[in-house]
Amino acid sequence: MSKTEIKKAEPGHASEALKLLSQLGYDSTLEDLKRVLAQTDRRDEIYIAKRSDKVVGLMSVIYFDYFPSQEKICRITAIVVDQNSRGAGVGSQLIDFAKGLSKKRLCSKLEVTTSLARQATQQYYEKIGFTKTSYRYVQEIGN
Repeated sequence: MSKTEIKKAEPGHASEALKLLSQLGYDSTLEDLKRVLAQTDRRDEIYIAKRSDKVVGLMSVIYFDYFPSQEKICRITAIVVDQNSRGAGVGSQLIDFAKGLSKKRLCSKLEVTTSLARQATQQYYEKIGFTKTSYRYVQEIGN
């Protein structure tokens, strides 16, 4: 496995983030991503994975207190590896990195969300030790 460098994303990574998020089906603009990556009062953390000075992955995590079980949880809210770099271990390295972050923050669980349509992704998560424990329901709130 070649060396992957994982570090916090910065506004200068916005164009790579845009490309990666589009591979997940998200529509963003370069300006919006630059603005979000420049914010210093964020509740989440965004990381990029680089190989040979090329951004090949992206991951965002949030930490929260889960009242019903009185636990602190780390949730991967987005994770994507460039389609040309998949199968090379980058995703596993990002997840291992998130596990390390979780331990540092004294979280009892690491969780990840994915679309119901991403069957292969769900199988991958189960293969590497995640367990499906719930469904997530969403309702749009108009302004």
